[in-house]
Amino acid sequence: MMKQSLTASERSPVKETEMTKNRQFGILYVDDESISLKYFKELLSDIAPIYTADNPHDGFEIFKEHQGHIGLVLSDQKMPGECGIDFLTRVRELNPAPFRFLVTAFADLHAAVDALNDGLLYSYLSKPWDPEELERRVKNALNYFEVSYQRDKLLEEKSLAFRHLAMADKAASMDILSCGLNHHMRNALTGVHTFLELTPMKLEEELGHPPVDTEFWDDFYQQAHSQIDRMTTILTNLWEASNSRDLYITENIDIAGVFRDASKIMLDEDCNISLEFTGQTQGALLSGDAAKLSQMARLFFQEAKTNLSGGGSIEIAIGVAETNDAYTISFIDDGEPIAKEDLNRLFDPFYVRADKPSEFGMNMVACYLTVFHHGGTMDACVLPDGRNAIVFSLPRVAKRPGDRQKSFRELLNRNPTDEVALVMPS
Repeated sequence: MMKQSLTASERSPVKETEMTKNRQFGILYVDDESISLKYFKELLSDIAPIYTADNPHDGFEIFKEHQGHIGLVLSDQKMPGECGIDFLTRVRELNPAPFRFLVTAFADLHAAVDALNDGLLYSYLSKPWDPEELERRVKNALNYFEVSYQRDKLLEEKSLAFRHLAMADKAASMDILSCGLNHHMRNALTGVHTFLELTPMKLEEELGHPPVDTEFWDDFYQQAHSQIDRMTTILTNLWEASNSRDLYITENIDIAGVFRDASKIMLDEDCNISLEFTGQTQGALLSGDAAKLSQMARLFFQEAKTNLSGGGSIEIAIGVAETNDAYTISFIDDGEPIAKEDLNRLFDPFYVRADKPSEFGMNMVACYLTVFHHGGTMDACVLPDGRNAIVFSLPRVAKRPGDRQKSFRELLNRNPTDEVALVMPS
């Protein structure tokens, strides 16, 4: 535990200036010498928010709590219980993004050089400090970290925008495909259906008596009708999801309630599937087409039942996007993990499951198109715990897909080198 002299104020920024207000990231310094902590804060608190700890245990706890707001981690090498290199190794394992400095005496520089060569350290600082040199190097490193962070964030956003534009093009293709499938396949299915309806009567008429193996013919007849009904349902789901002209927007749709209602319809007691809602399960209201969203929820549960044919669990996690203008919904199941190479194919209309070759991907395409036409996005992933997750966003207010595509294209046209001038620090 921290000493009594290490108060709560030392676990958070100790001084707020115009410069620290503008800083997105702060500095964590761990050292068992209280005088070093004191001088470090006095010297650098005008540069950025400062977090300090007098031992590695408390330093690591502070890092776990504030890691999203820490850009530099500095640690003394020689401390009771754990050396600085071991502490910084744990920091890197938890979050490798912040730059790491080892503070060491001249006699121990070989350990710092080895750690630097191994990629553990960004740099090292030797004791005793030269105040001007310390301030210059720390300031330059923090500037470089923040610029690198902004550059990487922009590149990540551009990559995501490119991926969603590609999927938007796929959605447009699905619209065209669904129109063609409905027109041509429904005509063909009508002919097949008519033939099946006439078959029993014509069969008995040709034979002059009922067929001998009535069980075979009854079973064949039922199977054929079942497959026709299945194909008709697939076409209907795809058509309803893709027909963006028929969005009937209503207000204050409770998205958690939509999935709860769908679960009552789709999950019977015999399926042996448990359901849990987490996150913002109350008050997650949005505008949209209630009927299409309800149909989408039912399709999610239908797919989950296929993946959990032997039983399992489903979690529906609801959160708010960083921009606060959309909800993020994660539909998670603990069925057989989806192969990595199949994640991007999950929304293809003719994706075939290896374990269920009779199941096509039309249902997931219909779900994707519903989200797309509401102005949202959808992705698939396997979580670190091995569970499958379909993660999608739905705007609080339904957006036109064309407007969203325009913003994606504008983002792709931005040049990262124009946004951030990446200069190596001295």
